[in-house]
Amino acid sequence: MKLAAVFLLVFLPLATSRARVDLLLVPPEKPVPGKPGTEFTLYLNNPTDHDEIAFFPAEIGASYASSVGHGRVTLSLVDPHDIKRGVPAMTRITVRMRLKEPIAGDAGFVSLRLTNPATNAIMFELDPNAPAPVPPVETAPAPTPTAPSSPIVPGRHIDLSTDIENVRRHISGYDPIYFAIGWRERFNARFQFSFKYRVFEPGPPGEPWLQQLVRDVYLAYTQTSIWDLESFSKPFYDSSYKPTLFVLHEFERDPEEKWAFSLQAGAQHESNGKGGGAAPTPSDPGLISPVTALRHPSDSRSLNTLYFAPKIRWVDDSGLFFEVGARASAYYQIDENPDIARYRGYVDLTLRAGYDRGFQLSTFLRGNPTAHGSVEFDATWPAIQTPLLKTILPSSLGGYAQVQYFNGYGESLLDYDVRRKDQLRFGLMIVR
Repeated sequence: MKLAAVFLLVFLPLATSRARVDLLLVPPEKPVPGKPGTEFTLYLNNPTDHDEIAFFPAEIGASYASSVGHGRVTLSLVDPHDIKRGVPAMTRITVRMRLKEPIAGDAGFVSLRLTNPATNAIMFELDPNAPAPVPPVETAPAPTPTAPSSPIVPGRHIDLSTDIENVRRHISGYDPIYFAIGWRERFNARFQFSFKYRVFEPGPPGEPWLQQLVRDVYLAYTQTSIWDLESFSKPFYDSSYKPTLFVLHEFERDPEEKWAFSLQAGAQHESNGKGGGAAPTPSDPGLISPVTALRHPSDSRSLNTLYFAPKIRWVDDSGLFFEVGARASAYYQIDENPDIARYRGYVDLTLRAGYDRGFQLSTFLRGNPTAHGSVEFDATWPAIQTPLLKTILPSSLGGYAQVQYFNGYGESLLDYDVRRKDQLRFGLMIVR
């Protein structure tokens, strides 16, 4: 009963959370002049079963790249009433905008995207002699006598100009987020929370490499905890806190190309958040083993690394993908665990395969091939496709059922040089 209560407490908010309104900027069907007054169309898609309200700023910022360079423009709403638009459940509505400044360039293709609020990028042809497109007039559908949509609730809205929404557009997943329970001598849980924050908004294509590098700067935070669910007071056995600063560059690829590449480099601090104890001192020969002599006398653990992580991904036409990522690390300031390279090695390897919205298998390999190491397997699939879970979980749940297996040294930073029994856990993964 206690485990069930913990599970409901952790995951019930996830089951009741709602998706946001999706924004889709669409390109003009014909060449446009790119002068003030040129109109563009934005779709607001609400794929949920809840009505929403979307707020827009009075002036909408955009960035573009043309044959003569890149710049920024502003757009205004064609209909002033669009500043506040209701978006009924399972509905798409249209918002039209007009350019207030010209786009530099006489001809050729232009890439443009909104920056406030942020949207996808579009490409269209620029022709100074082309007439501005005239949008078709839409008429509201006649009301039906059956089951009208629920009224717009004033408390449920999405203000696209608030600080919260601006921050949300910069945040995305980093490492997997999950909660899994298993048994190894006693019931225990392992959970992980992780996210990354893009410091600057992405710029238009064709920027100088130095500007692209600055825009590719991220901050990330990952926390991994092992929770003892049987001992008195249910303590956390150990936790790892990993703030990270890095640059992540994803190389552009042709839509027809099946290969994708990315490079990441940065610095990471990892600690279990504990302190105290003096630095280890060498003992007299024969009194203690060389390995144990290097362990810190307290339970404090921390290390700092500089790393370089290339990744390659292949996707076929059916959506099946294979992904290989390596991470080469250089340790510094590892006084509390100076022999950690003996157990973690200098290169981690991650292998993933499956479907983005289907079954996936992930393998994580770490260690020194000539000494010690560890392996972790994670099999995940949409939770709603699991027969047992399908009967008890809401259909809107977007998580993934998880089976996790760990074998080797150092499941936690505290036990970096300890090998315990193999661990099997079952859980729910939110981000993978």
